[in-house]
Amino acid sequence: MSKTHHYLKIAPKYYRDIETFGKRFEVRLNDRGFKVGDILHLNEYADGEYTGRKIDCDIVYILDNPDYCKEGYVIMQIDNIKIYN
Repeated sequence: MSKTHHYLKIAPKYYRDIETFGKRFEVRLNDRGFKVGDILHLNEYADGEYTGRKIDCDIVYILDNPDYCKEGYVIMQIDNIKIYN
């Protein structure tokens, strides 16, 4: 099974939340067909440009139940986090 790599922007506040090991999920519009086992490359984006800081992580669980998520959105549990500052 091939893992898909998703390159995404992330706001500085949410970057810091992951960096300090408090946040272990991402809420995203599922316009990319996210799947368990895929890899997220979260690139910090501020003031219209990339900062050069990034986080790589694995998707280990996806919640897409409409009782808990807005239509078209998913909540992804992330793990195996690697931080590059």
